[in-house]
Amino acid sequence: MTKMQKCLAMSALCLCLIGIPGPLWAQNPPDENAKEIILLLNEQNSKLSGDLRRIQRELAALRADIGKPGVKDVFAGIGYIFGLFGVAAFVAARRKE
Repeated sequence: MTKMQKCLAMSALCLCLIGIPGPLWAQNPPDENAKEIILLLNEQNSKLSGDLRRIQRELAALRADIGKPGVKDVFAGIGYIFGLFGVAAFVAARRKE
């Protein structure tokens, strides 16, 4: 950034801060609402913890499944072996002629 752009950015920031009324800078919430807010935050925290545990279990299951070969992999390996034997049989048949 050039020096001019930095000055413009700082002046815009200062204008925004000056335009904010004093009571909005830091407010203490009333005690009645604080208890409700704390209860709400605790509920949300427990829900998020449960969701996080579920996601971690799913990730662990996916990691376990990735390491195991599936049916598709088994048939692909068998096909590869048959293909190699086919090439060997073709070469052996060409040599006899």
